[in-house]
Amino acid sequence: MTRRIKVIVFWVIIISCLFFLLRSIVGDKILKQNGKCKVAFLIDDISKIKSQKATLIYEFTIGNKKYKGNSLEEDLTKVGDSVCIVYLESFPSINKPLKYFDIGEIKCNCNK
Repeated sequence: MTRRIKVIVFWVIIISCLFFLLRSIVGDKILKQNGKCKVAFLIDDISKIKSQKATLIYEFTIGNKKYKGNSLEEDLTKVGDSVCIVYLESFPSINKPLKYFDIGEIKCNCNK
């Protein structure tokens, strides 16, 4: 590889890492301030990251589009149960389960 290509690859990796880090930090802050609450349902889909326990995925619908997220729920027998989630109205793909946040950080009334 030429030196120029190595530099480009280096910067692409750095920018990608910064993007994902900032998206997480900024996303959490914006969710706390402007998030909307909604009921989502645990589906028969599992998130498994190496060396962590498997967790169920939730799904919710805004308009006619479905969105998913990691429920942080490790009890795999709860498929079909509802969970309260927080999402950004303008970007529903940015969402987290209410249990991700500390108690009292977000006021939700999901009417489970």
